[in-house]
This record gives sequence, structure tokens and C-alpha cells, in this order.
Amino acid sequence: MRRLSLALCAALTLPLAACQDADKTGETSSAQTVTLQGKAFYLERIALPPGSMLHVKVVDLRNAEATGGAIASDVFNATQVPIPFELEVKLSKIEPNTPYGVSASVRDADDELWFKTEAPVPVELKAPAPLEIRMVRTTGEKVE
Repeated sequence: MRRLSLALCAALTLPLAACQDADKTGETSSAQTVTLQGKAFYLERIALPPGSMLHVKVVDLRNAEATGGAIASDVFNATQVPIPFELEVKLSKIEPNTPYGVSASVRDADDELWFKTEAPVPVELKAPAPLEIRMVRTTGEKVE
């Protein structure tokens, strides 16, 4: 009877141990990134054309102009404002005591620039708060 009880306990606790290991693996992967959440918007009353995309990037403010300085970027569907985004940044890309900012732009299906940030919005990557990024209308630059 005692062997049966031990076998039953082992059978019931083994799946729990496996779940516990899976949780630890998930924690490790999420601990290796930081997630920036926010919304990008513009004040003009202009509807975006179909196929528009929001481009968001995190830049090193020390050399954003010189090298592009992007440590993370992603593209999101842009149907109407505000446009929500969620961007993962690898902790291995973040340098201590370095100022970072987030810039955004909206491009149509032909890659014509409609809106962009005037300057990157400063962000604290160690403890990011939800961002609101304001963009302004452009004259329609194309990217080659």
C-alpha cells in the first residue's frame, strides 16, 4: 500500500515539476529583454492611406545622427491614430549610462514618408513607462 502511495505521489508531482521548469525558462527569456509600449499619434485630421506602416526604433542619443544608432526597431500596421506599438529591446544591446530615445515615422504602401518625430523621445530603458510619441507632417520623402 505504501509503494502505491509513493508511486501515486511521484506520478502527480512529476508534471508539476515539468511546469515549474517551463516557467523558469520563460522567465529567463523575458529577463533578457525589456518591452517598450506606447502609442504614436499626430494632430492633423488626416486619414492614413491603406497599407500605411508605423516604423519605431530605439536609438542611442549620443550618435543617433552620425550612425543611425538604432539598437532595436520594428514595424506595425497603421490604420488610425493613436497607433499602438510594443517593441522588444535586448538587454545585451543596452549600454550603461547611455541616453536612449524612441523615434517613429509613418510611411504609406509606396514607402512615402507621411509623419515623423521631430526628435527622438527620451526613454529610460531600465524602467520604461508607456510612451506617447507625437509625429509631425512631412513633405513626402521617399526612401531609396
